[in-house]
Amino acid sequence: MTKRTRKWLTGITAAIVVLTTLCTGGCAYFKEWQQLPASKDDERTIYVVSHGWHTGIVIARSELGDALQFIPVQLGESLYYEFGWGDKAFYQAEKETIGIALKAAFWPTPSTMHVVAVPEAPAIHFPESETVELHVSQAGQRTMITAIAASFTKDASGQSTSTRQGLYGHSRFFDANGNYYLANTCNTWTARMLAHAGIPTTEVLTITAGSMMRQTKWAAAKYQCCASATGSANQ
Repeated sequence: MTKRTRKWLTGITAAIVVLTTLCTGGCAYFKEWQQLPASKDDERTIYVVSHGWHTGIVIARSELGDALQFIPVQLGESLYYEFGWGDKAFYQAEKETIGIALKAAFWPTPSTMHVVAVPEAPAIHFPESETVELHVSQAGQRTMITAIAASFTKDASGQSTSTRQGLYGHSRFFDANGNYYLANTCNTWTARMLAHAGIPTTEVLTITAGSMMRQTKWAAAKYQCCASATGSANQ
């Protein structure tokens, strides 16, 4: 093998590594925590849950605020609620088919919100799912909750109404804003919502649940409480 060939192969390998990293959410690794809590009292807890192909965000009932107060009204009281966004046809299909999956991936399609009442700690309620606990500031959490609320479609009176029963447990579907397609999946939505809270995640190329959870675990490991109210976490 010539020296030129070795250099060429090394360059190709490096390019593949970079592209692979980016496609697994690597862009997040260049980001820093924002809106860090000013103190322990300012710290709030949220959870990210992966169900294999789909991720959701779990928020305590006490933290929903005014923007999501319609959720307990329509689902009943619960300690926590899980929020997820996805393709309406695929998410709600009684039988998932290749045709529905391909249409969801390659053609912009209507979306839906899926909300689940979680009556106990998420890791206990979803024992077969991967759960990551994250801490954010009160301000960051409020910003994220506002973004989640904006994902719900509202009628002429400004209300969001459940459309049908959900997939598992005590859950409901709601019509949602935005179209689903390959570069804008349920996991892209999760990354976008977490970024609103100041968590260093990126929606760019965050397509799979695995990519989302890798970013989430990296963010949790990098988190340092109360370094400053708006600064970055310590390296």
